[in-house]
Amino acid sequence: MRFTNCSLEFLRRISKPRHSAPKCVASISEYVEQSAALLTPEHLDELRLELPLLRARFADLITPQYPHLRQQLELLVEYLKDTADGVFLAGSDASRKETAFAIRYAANEIDIISDSVPEIGYADDSLIVRTVLNRHEDLFRDYCSFRKGFRKIRYSNISFGP
Repeated sequence: MRFTNCSLEFLRRISKPRHSAPKCVASISEYVEQSAALLTPEHLDELRLELPLLRARFADLITPQYPHLRQQLELLVEYLKDTADGVFLAGSDASRKETAFAIRYAANEIDIISDSVPEIGYADDSLIVRTVLNRHEDLFRDYCSFRKGFRKIRYSNISFGP
């Protein structure tokens, strides 16, 4: 059975607030914001140490239904590394935390939709990553322009598609 055509609709349906749920969020954007706000500086430091391994893991990611996910994750990893190292100073606390949340979320194989579910396993990962990119679009555009000088990251090549 192919889920590709309905995977985003399925994700939208399960992410809608339920009146019976006492602590639900109104949107994916709000979910990202609230979850990221819980991250501490210690969480960010721990993730910073894991970035080389995550970079390698994401480089091997093959997701035919979400062809841009690998490149989007590589951008987020580079951004988080450069802001942590003080190479790119324009990043905000919120953008760093939300980027860290998206990276950590994508690294988890068991999340809202387990990554092992054929064809839709990465739908939630893709949605979280795209939400972070959209929430900080100007900042990531500036970061890509900044990085162009010594690594080829072009914002125009980063797709917001699944």
